[in-house]
Amino acid sequence: MMSLLLVLAVLVTMVIGALLAARRLGVSDEYSGGAVGVVVAPCALALYLVAAAMGVVIGWEDFKGAEDGTVSEAGAAQSLYWSTAAFPEAEGELVRSQLRAYLTTVVEDDWPRMERDGVLSPEGDRALADLAASVRVLSVSDTGDGLDRLTARQELTNLSDARIERADAAGDSVPPVLLVIAVVSGVAVAVLPFAMIRRGSRVAYFWASVNLAFVFGTIVLLFYLGTPYNGILATDAGGMEDTLAAFERTDRALASP
Repeated sequence: MMSLLLVLAVLVTMVIGALLAARRLGVSDEYSGGAVGVVVAPCALALYLVAAAMGVVIGWEDFKGAEDGTVSEAGAAQSLYWSTAAFPEAEGELVRSQLRAYLTTVVEDDWPRMERDGVLSPEGDRALADLAASVRVLSVSDTGDGLDRLTARQELTNLSDARIERADAAGDSVPPVLLVIAVVSGVAVAVLPFAMIRRGSRVAYFWASVNLAFVFGTIVLLFYLGTPYNGILATDAGGMEDTLAAFERTDRALASP
């Protein structure tokens, strides 16, 4: 809702600025080829282009980082799951049960909280602690499953690291200073062409309006990039859901006679 109100405020400012520039604050030919046209307009355009480009790049990098992190986290969960295959039945089932519980919490509790508040859920923290307890009680033996037990501990560490990275990424967004610079300079870039139009030039008004629409569209994009988990490039929990579904299928297959 806040983003919508800000976007509408920017649109209203651009439209009112364009009307005032066209009717009352027009720039004469003398100034359009002087300070305004040679200094002010290019500076405003440069600031707008730099701020908009940096905002889009930051948003894209945040999204790709979150997406890669989700893939890594799902991979660590899969490795932990399969490392339990050589464990004694009771130990292996306990770890797998806690792992399924953790992934369920990630999907059902973490993701909604990340989308809504930009933070992870306490339920996920508790589920990871329970999973860690089930792995840490495993003793490293000299039998054939010793390497799997070491692998389980390593993948637990990887899961914990991935959770920390996800917590950091959940609050990432385009820096507010870039948004402010993009909005202020964007308004100038959208309004100045109207101020330089000679009376009655319909073609000039058309292209000035097109310019305003393009600039406004870019501002909308920057506002709605959001975080890597709730913006237009949001990373969803599909990878975690697929991993959890694969575990459940495997469990059913192993339980079948």
